[in-house]
Amino acid sequence: MKQVYPLQLQKKTQISMQPYLHSSLKNKGLSSRKTQSGIIMFITLISLVVMLLSSIALVRSTDTSMLIAGHLSFRRDITNQAERAIPAIRVIFQGTGALSTVNSRNSDQISANYYATIQSSNAFGIPNALINTGSATYNTNVISDATSGVTVRYLIDRMCLPTTANAPASAANCGLTLSVTDNSTSGPDAVTAKGPDIPIYRISVRATGPRNTETYMQSTFTVN
Repeated sequence: MKQVYPLQLQKKTQISMQPYLHSSLKNKGLSSRKTQSGIIMFITLISLVVMLLSSIALVRSTDTSMLIAGHLSFRRDITNQAERAIPAIRVIFQGTGALSTVNSRNSDQISANYYATIQSSNAFGIPNALINTGSATYNTNVISDATSGVTVRYLIDRMCLPTTANAPASAANCGLTLSVTDNSTSGPDAVTAKGPDIPIYRISVRATGPRNTETYMQSTFTVN
């Protein structure tokens, strides 16, 4: 009678297959982990690049905002200095100032930066002599603020055509405005009398800041 050992052969086959299956599964697990690690690293690098670009954009935006704010602050300060200078300039038309009399205003007064006629200007109405920083005709009279570092230069001209140089203002050649006189009466029936026509004067101001920031300002007025 022959003996058959099917169980033993099956047992040997199972024993020989287990190491193979274990090794195969192990290799697949390692390969999957390496793939996942590579994807995570790639995503991490992309995230870092995005964060870096965002940080750079934020820094540049902050710098730009600070630069704009600083520039506006300088311009505002220079404008204030120019406005403050106009009343100081008009003092020469009062009391014993260089331009306090009508006769003194009928001719050019270079030492006071004054011209009896309209000066040539650019397209914006700014006198060319004021734009030219090297002009000696107005550089003798400047208003400087050592604290703020602002320098104010100015030019005064009478609104008259060149034909009225060294002559009184006339309605034919000058810009005049009406004036009134007080008749020393009061009440609802008081009537003001018409006074003489008086010429119009213009002050052009150029203010320069410590960073070469410039502001131009003009003002017209009359003198009784």
